[in-house]
Amino acid sequence: MRTPLAAMILTMLASAPGWPGHAAVGATSPSDKNPQSAPPPTTAAKLGPNTWLGDDPSALPPTLRGQAEPHLARSFTDPGLVVGIWQEGRFENGGALGCGYGISKDGGQTWRRGLIPHLTARIDGGPFDRASDPVAAIDSHDAIYLSTVALKGEAPNFFGTLTVSKSTDGGATFGDPLTAFSSTNLDYFPDKPWLAANSFPGTRTADRLVITFTLFSPTNMSGLEIGVYPIAITHSDDGGAHWSPARVISSHYCQGSQPMFLPDGSLAIVYWNFVGPTGNQIEVLLSADGGETFGSPRIVTGVNLYSDPIARAIGFLPSAACDRQAGVIYVTYQAWSPSPQGTAPRVMFTRSLDRGFTWSTPVGVNDTPGARAAFNPIIAASPDGQHLTIVFYDKRLDTGTGNIADFYLVESFDGGETWGPNLRLSTASSDLTLAPQTQMGRMLGDYHGVVPALSLDLPAVAIWIDTRTGSPDPFIIRMRRDRGTTFEAWRRLRFAGTDLATPAVSGEAADPDHDGLPNLLEYALALEPTRWDPDPVRGAAPSAGNEGSVSFSFEHSAVLSDIAFRWRASANLRDWSVVSPATAGTSAGATASSRRLTATFSTGVNPAQFFGLGAIRVQP
Repeated sequence: MRTPLAAMILTMLASAPGWPGHAAVGATSPSDKNPQSAPPPTTAAKLGPNTWLGDDPSALPPTLRGQAEPHLARSFTDPGLVVGIWQEGRFENGGALGCGYGISKDGGQTWRRGLIPHLTARIDGGPFDRASDPVAAIDSHDAIYLSTVALKGEAPNFFGTLTVSKSTDGGATFGDPLTAFSSTNLDYFPDKPWLAANSFPGTRTADRLVITFTLFSPTNMSGLEIGVYPIAITHSDDGGAHWSPARVISSHYCQGSQPMFLPDGSLAIVYWNFVGPTGNQIEVLLSADGGETFGSPRIVTGVNLYSDPIARAIGFLPSAACDRQAGVIYVTYQAWSPSPQGTAPRVMFTRSLDRGFTWSTPVGVNDTPGARAAFNPIIAASPDGQHLTIVFYDKRLDTGTGNIADFYLVESFDGGETWGPNLRLSTASSDLTLAPQTQMGRMLGDYHGVVPALSLDLPAVAIWIDTRTGSPDPFIIRMRRDRGTTFEAWRRLRFAGTDLATPAVSGEAADPDHDGLPNLLEYALALEPTRWDPDPVRGAAPSAGNEGSVSFSFEHSAVLSDIAFRWRASANLRDWSVVSPATAGTSAGATASSRRLTATFSTGVNPAQFFGLGAIRVQP
């Protein structure tokens, strides 16, 4: 009788370089408050309805009912958990009465709305006068964090405190706000903070929280022309209870920082530098130890700054994301740039395959006609990195006043190599005259939010502020991913330059990390070609009464479109034949973006002692 140990060893041998047939494994080829509005007929199969997140909280006075500046976070372990956050009761001269949140347990279909407790005095007796700049994050254990800058004082002279409110019960309750940083006098003010949680278990800094922010000094909050404003950072390793001393990490004239953890636990921070060698430019800092030390900044790209004359679309807030497999960094921003109709407002895109050291030539991805405005883009990347979603405001349907804006989507299914046509997401236009007037324009948000699709069955979700109800309100839409992965797109996200042009390195049968898994199998199993991976196939002991069988299981990407798996068997490691399992089944994988396949072979009638897994290319 064959033992479970033998079965596991033989599975490992099946992927070894000396296995007969090894090369073949890799080489074969509304005008009123209507909660939901139907999507346009041409995109109904892909887009869900526009979902209004409900009536304003009763705690808001009638004259301060506008929402602004929404953001989203998504769990990568609980596929249904999506968290939104936004300003509640926006003032025209800075900040809001408080900040609200929304919790969805079903991937964005239904929502429960609330106010961050014990934050501001006029909402529920909190210690602060106003709140602003809300950002949400979720760690690897699905703890939810809501970050704000809380204000004390009167405009324009505010003391600023960075707060984090935490929930460990899926958003049912939140504790009192925790303090990450606080200005002690009016010469220092923390602005535009951004929160990131390391949701990669097993990394050295797993579940670390990082907040980056712009530190204004001395303060003159009526404009940006006075003082210095570098990027600063603080981090917490105990769920927000304690934070490291804040320290400056950039040059003195920067804004719009966005930190993100990469799959190995390192930290990348993308931000805007107003006085770089090329003038306005986007830069990136990388920390190999998750935010404790940093290398020198790298230039992402120079930018010809664009700001809309009516909407608050200040232009210097780039949006960044990374995938969860290779750590490719993707950036979008708005700029004046050449277009088919001449220089026009453009939503731009660039990416880095090597952790920010080099960047692709930026390309415009909006197809807005003429010189109509396109602004406030934000990006999300699927776990595999091939499906990118950028959402943005756009004035292509404006009547000529410049006050009409809509919400649009543009997608790439090959990691940013190519982009499709823009899709209108909002089924009703927003009138900017209904949004709060600020010193920088009518405010729907300095940013909004989008989280990626996790599979073909778990859509992306976007949030934006919309005025169709007569005042600015948060709206949600779900966007289905309708294309799977391809090996060629995967290869171009992992290899560049001469490696990409060398089949012995990047081809289907190549094994650059010498772990016995050819590139095609690395792709199929959602592994990485330059990282040694242990045997991905697991053997299982026969169940009672089923001693004449052996089972194997492995996980693969849930969105594969061009791969079929094949089993082979041998009695002597020399002669191999294709075999089919006696039973096979699929189930949910360890993550929402993976699936587990189990195959059981009857050893009573099959003389094989060795089994091997292979992958072949099929037409997607």
